[in-house]
This record gives sequence, structure tokens and C-alpha cells, in this order.
Amino acid sequence: MDPAEPGRFDKLQMAFKLSAKCLLTACSREDVNRAFPSFTGAERQRLHRMLARVMKNIHANVEELFDEICQERQVAAALDKIDDFVEEQNLDVLSSEKTSIEEIEDKISRAKKDEIERLTGLLKKVEESNNAMKGRIELLKKEEDSTAARDVLDKLKQRNSACMDAVEPA
Repeated sequence: MDPAEPGRFDKLQMAFKLSAKCLLTACSREDVNRAFPSFTGAERQRLHRMLARVMKNIHANVEELFDEICQERQVAAALDKIDDFVEEQNLDVLSSEKTSIEEIEDKISRAKKDEIERLTGLLKKVEESNNAMKGRIELLKKEEDSTAARDVLDKLKQRNSACMDAVEPA
């Protein structure tokens, strides 16, 4: 692949931005005027400005969310691996030696094992986080229970004192 040529991830980003731009294009002032004929001119103008700002913010938020998801899911790295694999396959076709089925199976198996290890690591991190949260929740519950018990004990002491005061002769 030509290094100057955009990769799959660049093409994906460009396609997403173009489609988002088409979908989230603000409506024209004439569209607002036609849609809200009972509004005054000033109201329609404010509505048009508001719609334009809303569309601009939605567009920015959608792009930001798309970029975050791509980064979180490591889309660029995955697409780079695909590009590398495709390039390898193209070179293999041009070479005199053909890749055997066993080699392909080994590569796929290795890739699957690597992905399983990565996902297992992520799962362990999530489980550790969940266990830590459960521990914090239990600690908070114990603190809450001991606070409630102290309150009950204080009330009993007050009642006991009141009863003792009433029983004792003056």
C-alpha cells in the first residue's frame, strides 16, 4: 500500500464525517419560515439560530462520540492489522510460494489466542473493579448499620433514664 494513500481508518473517518454532515445539516431560514408561519419574524429568526446551534452541537457530540468509540475499541489498530494482512496476502499471491492451509490456520489461531488473552485481561480488570466496589458497598452498609444501632441504643438509654427518673422517689 502506498504510504501517502489514506488507510482504512482514515477512509472510515472521512465517510462518517461526510454522512454525519449530510444528516445533521441545519435547515435554512426559509424552511423555518415555512414550517412556522404563525411565529413572528423575530421568533422565527431566534428559532433558526437556536436550531443551527443545536445541530452544530449535535454534530460535534456525534463526532466526538464516534472518535471515543473508535479509540476505545481500537478500531485504527484493527484496521491497520487488516491492511497489513491484505498487503501480506497480496505479496504472497505474487510470490512463487503459496501459503499453506496450516500456516493460515496457525495465523488465525494465534490471532484468536491473542484476542482471547486481551479479552481475558479486560475481564479480570472488570472483575477486580466489581469486587472492589462490592467491598466498598459492604463497608458503607456496615457503617450505616452501626450508625443505626448507635441511634437505637441512644434512644433506649434516654428512655431508660426517663423511666429511672420516674421510678426514683423525689
